[in-house]
Amino acid sequence: MSDFAKKLNQLLAKSEPRETIREHTDNLLKQAELLKNSGYVSSSELYHDLLIACEYHDYGKANKKFQRRIVKRYKFNEKEELPHNVLSVYFIDKEQCNDFTNVGSAVLYHHFHNTSPLTILWSNGDRIIEDLEEIEDFDDIDKVMENVDELTDDIRDLLKKSVSEKISYILLKGFLHKCDYSASAGIECEIKNDFLESIMEQWCEKYTPRKLQEFCLNHRDSDIIATAPTGMGKTEAGLLWCGNHKCFFVLPLKTAINAMYDRIKEMMGEDYKNRVGLLHSDTKMIYMLDNMKKDESIDIPETDFDYINRTKQLSMPITVCTPDQIFDFVLKYPGYEYKLATTSYSKFIVDEIQAYDPELLAAIMYGIKLIKLMGGKIAVLTATLPPFVHEELKKILDTDCPDKDFSSYGITRHYMKVHEKAMSAEDIISVTDHIKSDNVKKFLVVCNAVDTANEIFTQLKEYYENTNVKVNLFHARFTKGDRKVKEELILKSSERTDTEIWVSTSVVEASLDIDFDILFTELSELFSLFQRMGRVNRQGLKPFDKTNCYVYTELQGNAKRYSFYDKEIYSFSKEAVMSVGEGVIDEQKKHDLIEEYLSCEKVYKTEFFKKYQETMEYYDNLKDYLNDKPVDGLRKIFACDVIPIGIYEENKTEIETAKQILLSRNVLTEEQKAGLTPKEIREMTSARKLQAQNSLNRFMVSVSQYRAKKNINATYMDRQLGILVINNCEYDFENGLRFTQDEEDEELQKTWNIW
Repeated sequence: MSDFAKKLNQLLAKSEPRETIREHTDNLLKQAELLKNSGYVSSSELYHDLLIACEYHDYGKANKKFQRRIVKRYKFNEKEELPHNVLSVYFIDKEQCNDFTNVGSAVLYHHFHNTSPLTILWSNGDRIIEDLEEIEDFDDIDKVMENVDELTDDIRDLLKKSVSEKISYILLKGFLHKCDYSASAGIECEIKNDFLESIMEQWCEKYTPRKLQEFCLNHRDSDIIATAPTGMGKTEAGLLWCGNHKCFFVLPLKTAINAMYDRIKEMMGEDYKNRVGLLHSDTKMIYMLDNMKKDESIDIPETDFDYINRTKQLSMPITVCTPDQIFDFVLKYPGYEYKLATTSYSKFIVDEIQAYDPELLAAIMYGIKLIKLMGGKIAVLTATLPPFVHEELKKILDTDCPDKDFSSYGITRHYMKVHEKAMSAEDIISVTDHIKSDNVKKFLVVCNAVDTANEIFTQLKEYYENTNVKVNLFHARFTKGDRKVKEELILKSSERTDTEIWVSTSVVEASLDIDFDILFTELSELFSLFQRMGRVNRQGLKPFDKTNCYVYTELQGNAKRYSFYDKEIYSFSKEAVMSVGEGVIDEQKKHDLIEEYLSCEKVYKTEFFKKYQETMEYYDNLKDYLNDKPVDGLRKIFACDVIPIGIYEENKTEIETAKQILLSRNVLTEEQKAGLTPKEIREMTSARKLQAQNSLNRFMVSVSQYRAKKNINATYMDRQLGILVINNCEYDFENGLRFTQDEEDEELQKTWNIW
C-alpha cells in the first residue's frame, strides 16, 4: 500500500458521523457491486469504469483546506476553497479507464455548486496546482495536468451531446450518484424485487384474472398500452406486468396515490417497508402518521428514517409516486442522470395519463421517450386515453407495441340525460324530491368552480333545512384537517342510511373511491365528465334503466369568467354529449365519443396541442446543466397554504407552539437526549418537527397565490416559515373559506383544469 493510500485511512470524508475517505470509498464500491449482482449494470466495461469513478470520486478531499474545514465544520466557500470533485479528477489514471472522458466527467460533475466544474478547471490552474502540491505523496503533477488539460475539451463536447448519444455516460454518472447517495445515507442503493411474482401467483389462485390482467401478464416483457374502465383491476394488472422487476406506479393525485400505496402495502405483508414506498411531497408526513396510528400514546412519534431514505433514494422495489418525483429528469438539471439511469432497469405503470395539463403531459411523454432510450419498460394503463396521446405513444413505443382497448368489457352503469343550460339548485331539488326513496339516497353534485358549489350548497341547505335530507359541501378550500374529516365522511356515505346530497368540485373526480346513486354535474370536457360519472353506480350493481347522470352543458360563475378549460376542447365535448342527449351510455360508447369528438384531427388544431408541442420541443432542445433544478419542478404552483384569521385566533396556542418548535434548533429536553447518539438526537428532533408541521398543516387552507397576496390585511405569522395569516375572510367546517371582499382571482385565467 502506498503512503498516500495509507493516509486515506486517516483523512476524513465527513465528520458527522465520522467517516474516512477510505471507509466512504469502500462503501461506494460495495454499492457498485450490489448493482452489478442485481443485474442492473449492463456490461463489464461499464462496471469497470464505475469502480474507477467510485474509487477516485472523493480523493480531492485529501487537500488540506477541505480537511481543515471539515474538522472545524465551516461551510464551503467557493472563493476560498476549490470543490473537491475538481481536484479528484487529477487522481484518475487515464490508462485504467475504458472511457476516460466518461469517468472524468462523472467524477468532475458528481457535485455542482454555483459555478460549472468545467469552468473552474479552465480558470483555476494555479490554484489547482497549489492545492495538489500540498497533498503529501501525490503523484507526478505534470503528467496528470497534461491528461486533464486534454480531458476538458472532451468533456465539453460530451455535455453538448443528446441523451441518445451519451447513454453510457448517463449510466455511469447516474450509478456513481446512486452509489454515493446510498453510501452517505447508510442504506442499500437497491432492494431486489424477488417476491412479487410469488405474491401475484397466490393472488391468481384466489381470484381469477380478468381480461386486462391476463393481457398484462402475457405481455410482461413488452411495453404495453391498455385502456380499461374503472373496476377492471388496473392495480393488480400493473403488478402482474411488473413481475420481479423494479417498478414505479405514476399517478396524478396524492389522494389516489395514498390509496394505491395502502392497497399494495397490504398485499406486501409485514415486510412492506422493504417492498413498497410512497413518494410525493408529503411522504415523511404520511410515514409519521402511520406510526402515530400504531401507538398514539407516545410523546414523540417514531419515524423510520431508513425507510424514508430508501424511498427518497429510489431504492424500493415498488414505488408509488407523482410524476414530478420521477419524471423531473427531463429538466436535465445537475445530477439528473441519477434518476434517468435508474429508469434503465425499471418498469413504469402510468395511470390516468389524460389528467394532466399540456405542459406536464409533455414532460411525461418526453420522459417516456428517454426511458425507452435507456432500456426501461412502459405500461400505460388508463381509464380513458386521448387519441392524440395514443398516437404519440405509438411513435415512442413503436407501432408493434401490444395495444388493447378493454372498453367493451366494461360494465354498463350509466344512463345520461343532457340539459343545454346552466345547472341550478332548482333543477337538483326537482329531481331529488321526485326520485329519492329507500333505494335512491345518495346524490352527488359536481361543479366546475368553488363559487358555484358554494352558491348551490347554500340554496340546497336552506331548502332542506329541518328535513331528513343532509346537505354537505366538499371542495379544496377547507383546512387540511377538516378536509380529511370531509373525505372520511364522503367515503362512508354509502354505508349510512340517511338521504345525503354532497356538493363538490373536481376534487372528487379521481381521488376518492366513492359510490353514489345519482350525479348532477356541469360539463367541463369528456375526460373529466367520465371521471365524475365513475363516482356513480361504481360496481354496476344498481339499476340504470332511468337517469342516474344529469349533465348541464353551460359554464357559469368563475368557470365561465376565467376560462378554466380549453374552449375548443370544451366545445367538442359539448357536441359529443349533445349527440347522445338522453339514454344509456356504456363504456364502449364513451370510448367512441372520445375517438370521434376529440380525434387527433380536431385536437391538433387546439391551443392545448400547440402548448404541448412547444413544451416537447423545449425539452428536446434543452441542454445539460443550464439551470439548477427548479424548486417547483415540473409543476407550475399557482396555490399556497394560508391560515384564516378566525382559525388562527381559535387555535393560537397550538399554532404558536408548533411554530416555535419548527424555528428552534434545540427542541429536545436534556432528559430526552440522555443516552442517545448524535444520530438518534437528529432523528428525534426531525420527528418532533414533523409532528409540529403536521399540527400546523391541520389549520391551513390552499388558495391561489394571487388571492393570498391580494388579501389587503394578510400578514406573515412568520416570514422564515412563509406562513401567511389572511384576514377579510370567514371560515367554518360547513362552508370552508369564504372571502368577505369581492376579490376575483385574475390569475385563474392562466390555469388549466385536468386535460
